[in-house]
Amino acid sequence: MTNSAITVLLVDDDDMIRECVTAYLEDEGFSVYAYATAEQALESIAAISPVVCISDMRLPGMNGEDFIVKAHTLSPVTRYMLHTGMLYSLSDELRFIGMKDDDVMLKPIHNLSKLVENIKHIAVVGRF
Repeated sequence: MTNSAITVLLVDDDDMIRECVTAYLEDEGFSVYAYATAEQALESIAAISPVVCISDMRLPGMNGEDFIVKAHTLSPVTRYMLHTGMLYSLSDELRFIGMKDDDVMLKPIHNLSKLVENIKHIAVVGRF
């Protein structure tokens, strides 16, 4: 699968992080849709049908975990990752939908090529 065939949905309320990660992933050839809130992303996820969704944990309103659980009901074939600045252990609910410990990346990611590798791995190999 080429990067251009991989659609990524990014949810992060920090404008700088959202814009920088989006620009980097687009430079790598991914098709990226980026939103500042979980609610905005939920409105679009079914139509976008992303291969991979990356969500921040701390968001205004709905948090990243709740977002992923709801997003999974709208787009169950999408693979999910958390991008967070806090130590976090996956809940049983997130494990049940197929997330693994390596689907959680700590901010700041100093080497965005690692994020690209994770996206490719999830897109090609899958998790289920």
